[in-house]
Formats: sequence, C-alpha cells, structure tokens
Amino acid sequence: MYDTWFAAMADDPDMPTPEEVHAIKEFIDGQTTADRAAKRCTSRISLEEMNPDPTLIWGLLEALAVEYPDTQDQVVELLVAIKRLPNPIRDGKEHKISSERTFSDLGYFRADFYDFFTGLKYADPDSLHYGSKFPVLTRWARVNALSARLTTNFLQDFRNYAVETIEDALDEKNLKESRTREFFLPAAANQIIFGSYPLWNLRNDSEVKEYMDAILEWNRWREAFGKLAENAEISPETRAILRQAVTAMETVAQDPEKDDWQAKLVQYQMSRRAARES
Repeated sequence: MYDTWFAAMADDPDMPTPEEVHAIKEFIDGQTTADRAAKRCTSRISLEEMNPDPTLIWGLLEALAVEYPDTQDQVVELLVAIKRLPNPIRDGKEHKISSERTFSDLGYFRADFYDFFTGLKYADPDSLHYGSKFPVLTRWARVNALSARLTTNFLQDFRNYAVETIEDALDEKNLKESRTREFFLPAAANQIIFGSYPLWNLRNDSEVKEYMDAILEWNRWREAFGKLAENAEISPETRAILRQAVTAMETVAQDPEKDDWQAKLVQYQMSRRAARES
C-alpha cells in the first residue's frame, strides 16, 4: 500500500538512507517488530563519530504519519522503541542535541515537530494542495491527531499545542466562515479524541493552574463542541468528528486510567528535568 511513497523517500537525499527507510517500511508492513526496526533505522546514527543526528528519521516519521494517518499508532510505537535504545556515548557522556539525549529524549524531535506543525497551521487553508496530494485542511487535522498521540504516550508534552488548537477553533472570527470552521474544528476535535487523558489532567498540573482554570475551560469546550455538533451550517463530516470529541470528553471523566496517566506524567517530567541537569 505504501510502496510508492516509501520508494520516493528512499530516493530523496533529504530523507534517511534507503536502508533506514526500508527498515521503517518493513515495520509498517508488519514484517518486523518495532524494537528491531528501531535498531536498524538508527544503527548508522549510533556509530556517527562527531554528531549522532536522528532528525532525518524524525522528519520521515512525521511525514508518514500525516500522509497516511492509519500508520500513526505504529509511528508512535516505533518512537517508543527508539526511546528505549541506549544513547550514543561521546567523550564519556551520553550524547545530547540541544540538551536532549539522542534517543531517550528523542533529541531535537520537539523543535523539528514544531516547524512541521506550525508550517501546516499557517499554510493557506484556501490552497487545494500543500506539498502533498492531500488538502492542507486535512493535513492540519491529521498532524493534530499525531500531536495528541505523542503527548498521550509521553513521547513529548504538546499540551500547549492542544489548548492553542482548541482555542483557535472556538475563536469567533474562525467560526464565522465555512473555510476556517472546516480547517480548525476537525483539528481541535482530534486533539480531544486522541488526547483526552492529557487534557483532562491539565486540572492536576500546578504549572497550568497559574494561567488557566482547566476545569472551567474543559466544561466550556464540551459545551461549545456539543452545540457545534448540532449546527446545520457545519459539514456532516465535521459534525460527526465533533460528536466523537464530545463522547471522548464524557467518557474520560469515568475512566480510572486517567489518574494513572497523571502519575506517569510526573515521572516523565522528572526524567526530562534530570536529563537536562546531568
């Protein structure tokens, strides 16, 4: 299914080597495990003498997850496997990229993803295409689903992206016109559908409490999306995904696993802090 796309990536000098691309393709095709694919697609990087740099791998996985959103769970699984790899040692210390360890912190992934994410956000929604066969509004919704999945699985903490996307969608100026509604609303819904645990737990984060009332905002979002889901001026497809978001918000409140997520978040934050200080 993905043969043509992966072949193009293997021929692209700005992408990983053909061997690394093939290792990722085999995992997506179900021919190998995430752990084996992680080792194979990073082995060259691990051996680089001066500056082990995984950013080409990050770029490929970001593009794959947005071009083919049905691969997003696998992309997340592969990134989790990469995080478990031993970090390259240089000068007796774990190698870092901008204070982030090469593999266990997904070195420079956050900065790379920011460029990818904002590039899609500020692309013109009137454009029929944006570097892809998929319309830009569809790609914006898809990258938000990916962002939420990355946060839910403790690969990065992109909750600020989620809040910003939701607020953009509910901004009156963006609700006035059909093209902006259809651009922003599906993206916001995806942040909730795939990131309900992180968003629910904003209320338990002491840093968040300093600048927003997360419980008040959660209730406002749920009410707003519920009303929009019944708005006949919005396309049936977007109303359907808004209803999914409302259902996710109602379901997570009764889900005991949401509390486990918060405990794991604290561990994740402590680990990242310790890595920066080491």
